[in-house]
Amino acid sequence: MNIFLRIGLFCFFCCGIVACNNNKTANTSANKVAADTAQFYPVANFIADEMKYVDLRNFTIVEKKSNLKDTSSHEISKDDFLSAASVILQQAQWFMSNKYLFNESIFQDLGTESYTINYSSTKAPIKSIDLLLNQQTNLPKRLFIRVIQQVGDTTITEQYSWIANKQFVISSSKRTQNGFNESNSKEISWKNQEQ
Repeated sequence: MNIFLRIGLFCFFCCGIVACNNNKTANTSANKVAADTAQFYPVANFIADEMKYVDLRNFTIVEKKSNLKDTSSHEISKDDFLSAASVILQQAQWFMSNKYLFNESIFQDLGTESYTINYSSTKAPIKSIDLLLNQQTNLPKRLFIRVIQQVGDTTITEQYSWIANKQFVISSSKRTQNGFNESNSKEISWKNQEQ
């Protein structure tokens, strides 16, 4: 009987050790950081694809600059186009890397057969992104990005808008508490030279 008691106690202690080790594994798994699984629209991919589309074709690319005093327009090279478009691409890439700072909402517009996905944040320089998608194809029609930053007593607002297969606009305005306002915009459009 003494031998059975020893075997029983041995089994009891082994089960206790295994149970304690299982709890440690469970706690370790529970403490791991969950992977980012948010399924936000790949805004950066849209901009990159548009840039490639223009780069691979023989389009006439026109830049129109406007400020409070005057407006000018001239043809630019693909390299100039890519350089200007990369500013918007960088904003989209930053958003994709920091999407945990944003809340998503969706609005369906039956009149235009489209829906708008809005990403908004109070914690990031990018305050809002609006992406207008074709309801039938789910392809982007328009993209709007709004960035607001405070530098000293100056509020700088940058707006980026992109119309698929057509143009993009970069607008900037500065406003101080004393009422000084400054604004400018750059519109870059492209079209087939045969049109």
